[in-house]
Amino acid sequence: MHVSKSTGQLIVKAREEASIGDFVYDMRRKRVGVVFDFFGSVESPYISVKPHGDPTGLVGAELFVEERRKDKRR
Repeated sequence: MHVSKSTGQLIVKAREEASIGDFVYDMRRKRVGVVFDFFGSVESPYISVKPHGDPTGLVGAELFVEERRKDKRR
């Protein structure tokens, strides 16, 4: 995992299924970003995460994805 020099986004190796817009959390369950894009092969995908702050402290950390809940009040 690293920070993209061109976009400032975290580049993460995917180990589970995720969707664009899902929230990304650290080990302490603190929300650190949102899934922005996918790239790479289907067998070995990567996720681009738009961070909510400075992403440099997250390099090498284990991150988790949680599906964003849809608002049912409409």
